[in-house]
Amino acid sequence: MTDHFACAEAPASSPSTPTQNPGDARDLRNLLQAVLEAVTLPYDTAEYARRMEERAGWVRATVQGALAEDPADIGWNADYLRGRLRAEETEAAERAAKASVDRAFPLVAQFLADERARGEQQ
Repeated sequence: MTDHFACAEAPASSPSTPTQNPGDARDLRNLLQAVLEAVTLPYDTAEYARRMEERAGWVRATVQGALAEDPADIGWNADYLRGRLRAEETEAAERAAKASVDRAFPLVAQFLADERARGEQQ
């Protein structure tokens, strides 16, 4: 029986041959999915440009780390990126909720801002 996928002159890690370790392919796919999640943000999202710039920095650092480290650690890099994304999304939701409350109750928001400023001056 002939192996139609393996190329005798290509090394096992060549892009033209299938991986010898299926775990590596799953980890790489997981990393690519995490990168896609990081660069997918609706255009109408508050602070879109700032958030995308921050996320792009995380993606760059994550991919750079995945390329520089042991391939067995690619899964860790994907998990790290997803953790950063979850934290960023939580913070963004909290900022949006605060902004919403501030818009709904501008007098209370102003009072609280003044109180904070007085507390910082003391």
